[in-house]
Amino acid sequence: MKKIAITLTVIMLSGIISLSGALAQEEKPVITPPAITAVADAETPSNEPMSLLALIKMGGLVGLIIIILSCVALALVIDYSMTIRGARMAPPRDIMVLQKLISERRFDDILKLDRGKTSFLTQVVLAGLKETSMGYNAMLKAMEDTVEALSAAISRKIEHLNVLGNIAPMLGLLGTVIGMLRCFNEISQVTGAVEPQQLAGGIFEALITTCMGLIVAIPTIYFYALFRNRVDELTASTALKAEELVLAFKHEVNGD
Repeated sequence: MKKIAITLTVIMLSGIISLSGALAQEEKPVITPPAITAVADAETPSNEPMSLLALIKMGGLVGLIIIILSCVALALVIDYSMTIRGARMAPPRDIMVLQKLISERRFDDILKLDRGKTSFLTQVVLAGLKETSMGYNAMLKAMEDTVEALSAAISRKIEHLNVLGNIAPMLGLLGTVIGMLRCFNEISQVTGAVEPQQLAGGIFEALITTCMGLIVAIPTIYFYALFRNRVDELTASTALKAEELVLAFKHEVNGD
């Protein structure tokens, strides 16, 4: 599961590094009035590659927020990778304990499991065993309701990734709009003709946040879809395993 978190980190970092490399030969524009052209020429920046830190700084406050969101998304991916897996939802040890207690009809010991922190499987089985007096169909209904409730809780949990994946590009667009407004405001105050390099340079700075937002959003939305499918798969398999454990009560509670 650690490979998932590493993959997300590599995707985000490779996207930012690719952006830095692709724009390494770009010059940071300086909007200068014609009156001080000589000074501007003397201070023309060299064509040295732009560092990753400098590129991130050009994103400003909005870019910083996007970076923070990327860290939050990475933390969530690591957390979900560790918690949303078969070994946590249906631990082999819990399966063995439940099989033993059910085969020995130690109902009191089974119900005591509800006092501590229990796994997904244990909670489903306990919900069914609490309805043994109502019949097997009532047990199945209680188990189905528990599966739906627990599954909905996990789905709401991973929804945070979907929210982050949608917010990131919107923040990037916001940063671009702010940058464009700043660029055109500066150009409007320049006397004389505006050089194309000046306009292109301002747009270059404004588009950085959009790129940063997309770099965060694309892998985040991918992992959201990955975990959503995993939740559906694991809850279905765990529910089937729970039904197998309580199958021994089918004839007993129905009086057959």
